[in-house]
Order: sequence, then C-alpha cells, then structure tokens
Amino acid sequence: MNVLLAFDKFKGSATARQLNEAARQALEAIEGVSVSCVPVADGGDGTVDVLAAACQGQWVTVPTMGPLLQRAPVTASYFLCDDGTALIEVAAASGLALLPDDAHDVMHATTLGTGMLMRDAMERGSRNIVLGLGGSATCDAAMGILCALGAEFLDADGHHLYPSGESLEKIAHIETFGIPQTVRDCRFTLLTDVDNPLCGERGSARIYAPQKGASPEQVEQLERGMLHIADLVGDDIANRAGCGAAGGIPALMMHLLDCELQPGAPYVLEHNGFAEALDDADLVITGEGRMDSQSLMGKGPGRVIEMALAHGVPVKAVCGVIDAAFDPIAAGLADAVAVSDGLPHDMAMDTDGTLMRVAAAVTRMIQ
Repeated sequence: MNVLLAFDKFKGSATARQLNEAARQALEAIEGVSVSCVPVADGGDGTVDVLAAACQGQWVTVPTMGPLLQRAPVTASYFLCDDGTALIEVAAASGLALLPDDAHDVMHATTLGTGMLMRDAMERGSRNIVLGLGGSATCDAAMGILCALGAEFLDADGHHLYPSGESLEKIAHIETFGIPQTVRDCRFTLLTDVDNPLCGERGSARIYAPQKGASPEQVEQLERGMLHIADLVGDDIANRAGCGAAGGIPALMMHLLDCELQPGAPYVLEHNGFAEALDDADLVITGEGRMDSQSLMGKGPGRVIEMALAHGVPVKAVCGVIDAAFDPIAAGLADAVAVSDGLPHDMAMDTDGTLMRVAAAVTRMIQ
C-alpha cells in the first residue's frame, strides 16, 4: 500500500513537517507500506516552512520590529529562493504569537516589521515576494508594510499618522512619492487562508479584531476605519473575498502595488508536488489541529480531501480535535480520529505527546 501523508499544522503544538515525519516513521515500520510526505499549509503561519521545503534557496534571518513598537525588537526569518522569490509570513514579524496574552493591542499593532522584511528581500535582489497572511496581531490594512516601503499617511492637517488600526479612519491623503522604483517593480502574491471581506459582519474588524484584543467599541472604530479605506480605494474592495485577511492587508497593498490575491491552500498544493504524489497513492492521510466546517472552506485539509477524491483516492484524517458538528462521512472522509479531544490543555498542546499520539493513530488506521 502506498500512503501519502499530507498534514497541516496542529497550531501551537506541532508543525506540518513534524507531523508528517512522525507519521512517516510510524508507517515505515509496517511491512508492505510505502510512504510519501507532502506537508500542507494554506497561507497561514507555517506556510513558508512548507513552501521552502520544496524550493532551493536559503533562510535569511534579520532584526526587525514586532507588532508593538514599544516592545523589544524581534528577529525574524524568511526564505530567499535561488530564483529570487522571497517567501515571507506576516506572522514572522507581525504575528499574534509574538505577544503574550496580556499584551494584545490591535489598535496600536502594526505591520511595519513585515514591511522591513520585504524591504530586506528587495535589497537582496528579490522582485517577486510571496506573502502568507495568516496569524497577524494587526488590523492596520497594511499601513505599516507600506510605510516601510516608502509610503506616507497624512491626516487632514497634513500630519503623519502612526501606521496602526487606530489611524485608519484619520487618513486624508496617501503620499506615494517615496515608494522607490524597486518596490514598484516588485510582484507580490498574497496568500490568504480566509475568504472574509474587508468590511461588514464577516469583515476583518468584526470577525478577527476581538481575537486580537479589541473591545466592542474598538471593533466599531476599526470597522469605521475599514469602511474609510474602502472609500479611499474604491473598486468594491469592501466586499471582495479575502481582503479582510490579516487585518485588511490586501486592501491597500492591492491599491498601491502590483499584487495578486490567491487562496493559500491551492497555491501551496500546486507548488509542493501534491498532485504528482497523488498519482501513486492508494490512501491519503491528512489532518490539522481542529477539523470543523471551516476545514472545507479553503483550508489545507479541505483542499487535500477535494483533490484526492477527484483522483479516486480515499482519505482519512487524524486531527487534534474534531468539532461535534463536523460530519466526516459527509466531508468525504473514510475515517477520522481526534487524538487530543478531552485532554487537559497543557497535555494537548505538548509537542512530543502530540506527535506520539498521531503516530499511534496513523498506525491503527493502516493495520
């Protein structure tokens, strides 16, 4: 039997590559089983690690700014491919995971550090940047990124605005004269793991800002800011699917730079050899930290299931937790198990324990 492993991360517990490797080692001990691994990501944190595994190049580590400038600077990494493509994640410099739980401050969080990573890549010759948007601590609609790349945001009195969500509704003018030609020559591919629009009930502010520390009053202020950005940009950007990702980063980037917005999971699976690996597979085993209805709406495992079934290959899933409302059979899965359901939080999030439970679960699926 040829088994294709295609795990996404168990967020906060184990990376996609760790999970695939643990499952591979377990299955290779079974006689008559051959195993191949294609780690999965969907544009969220962990995407660069997965894409880099399929590329030739080098990791670049540089000092930059975290999401809150009053805190200590951070050191962040991105991957520079030999062909000049830079693979960068918003989460690396502007991620929520960089802040302790009691320091979430979405009103003042900025993507400036992410822009500094992008600028560093351009200084090293990159003119093609792939940006994974998941995991941000911010809701600044890319103000920080664009400031790092040379733009200036002014209020009605001509004063410079600090690049954060608190400033969005105050923007009266965007000065782009300082954006150098190297930035204008760059091509940006924005990978999103959600399809939320910029504004409205499913928009960036109302859906994601509370997770980043916003009070109800701050959510409404951010929503006004996003509506103001939509007025500045036009082109019905308020309702475009995916523009609410990472605190609205696509909105201003697509307005000012050469950008393409793409769903992350199809992009990753197109570039990491999953389709080719399916040709020889008798069974696919996938999984993620939590499987629920969102898993089938643009997430990595959902795309894996869709592609595998289209090739006539059965799919099983090993997850941390499976939502009670999720129907594995209706999703097309031949089997699904949860390895961390009911465990205390510390035990469920322990990396070594997670990998051991996943290895045991995939073994039982095959035997």
